[in-house]
Amino acid sequence: MHPSVLIVACDGRPSDFMADPSLSRNLTWVHTTPGESVVAAMDRHQPGLVLVYSGTAANSRVLASVSHIKRRFPTTPVFLVARESSESLAIGALKAGVDDYFKYPLRAKALLAQIEQKLGSDNENLSKGTLSKDASKGYFPGKLVGESRIMEEINGLLERIAIVDSTVLITGETGTGKELAAGIIHTKSTRTRQPMVSVNCAALPDSLVESELFGYEKGAFTGAVTPTRGRFEQARGGTVFLDEIGDMTSLAQAKILRVIEEKAISPLGGGDPRPLDFRLVAATNRDPETLIAEGVFREDLFYRLNVARVHMPSLRDHPEDLPSLVAHAIDCLNLKFGRRVKGLSTAAMDALGQHSWPGNVRELMNLLEATYINMPADTIHFADLPVQFQRCLEDSRHMPENERAAILSALMETNWNKSTAARKLNWSRMTLYRKMAKHRIVEERRHP
Repeated sequence: MHPSVLIVACDGRPSDFMADPSLSRNLTWVHTTPGESVVAAMDRHQPGLVLVYSGTAANSRVLASVSHIKRRFPTTPVFLVARESSESLAIGALKAGVDDYFKYPLRAKALLAQIEQKLGSDNENLSKGTLSKDASKGYFPGKLVGESRIMEEINGLLERIAIVDSTVLITGETGTGKELAAGIIHTKSTRTRQPMVSVNCAALPDSLVESELFGYEKGAFTGAVTPTRGRFEQARGGTVFLDEIGDMTSLAQAKILRVIEEKAISPLGGGDPRPLDFRLVAATNRDPETLIAEGVFREDLFYRLNVARVHMPSLRDHPEDLPSLVAHAIDCLNLKFGRRVKGLSTAAMDALGQHSWPGNVRELMNLLEATYINMPADTIHFADLPVQFQRCLEDSRHMPENERAAILSALMETNWNKSTAARKLNWSRMTLYRKMAKHRIVEERRHP
């Protein structure tokens, strides 16, 4: 069964690019229009992604369609394809929450590449299609990018966790790839043919927890004109991914705990509980043990979630993977923008190596995409990097006159923890090591 994409056509039908055989062969396309019930179509077909197509429709109509979909289905990726593009439409679309924006002339391969990446599916047909080059390199969905020891250990752990059906808790800083790891666990599991449904817990108020997660029957409340399945029921037989579960209120946590224990949900306005088969994967960028100590996270829920534990490392902890990540990003961006960028100059790569990457891999990917807007030739030079990044890097270089003293101070304050000291100095860990070697700073052996 091919992954499905729902097309919402604001006017006309995108018959030209849909005629490309790679798209029709590898995906199931379902058509609707804004005049039809998008909610009903979403509930019936459970698409992995929505593609809004605009021919000559007014920008306001297009953006209204995008806003409606993102408001009702906040975790479903939405792409916008515009035949007649404009800067105002592109900016408006980004503000409305689109996950990607394409304009004519459209390259079907670039569209398919981004759809596959968003769907997070290792469907055999997709892997054998236009992205076989990326699949052979071991990029998502097969594994996380990186050849360092720490990433090899993470990839091995994900493989082992995928083949069992235990509940998983993924921790790590923002931008480290927690959702990507969850997708790999799902696609390598026996549940891969069933949907993986993501829920952004941080954006879910108490008033919407039950209706959004468990669904509702007709007449359950004002405006409930049709029965609607919740996120857990949409994931029947598959995986529910609760992102940023550490931001859930205590009331919402109690409801999640009950579902885990009973493996059943009760829709609003419904009768008896409905048994459900699903796997639960949760993630948080906060330390769960600290949250428990502070009294903001339920200890009983933590023990239910913390069966299999994955901690995603920050980019500062494996800077040796920076070249691999950059190469992967350039491959993806070349496909997306139809460019032929070969790589970065030595100066540009050195600049990336000096940054501390507080936003981790996501920050790196966003920075490189912003670089493409500056229209690099076949090589990205230091001057092509965003001006804000250049200024930030320059500020971090302005150390006190006695650099050796500043380094020693940071190391002593952190009990010689190199990673923490590097963050205090706004350097990468490798930059700190180079500076320590330059100033001949060696940690003295501490005796008991």
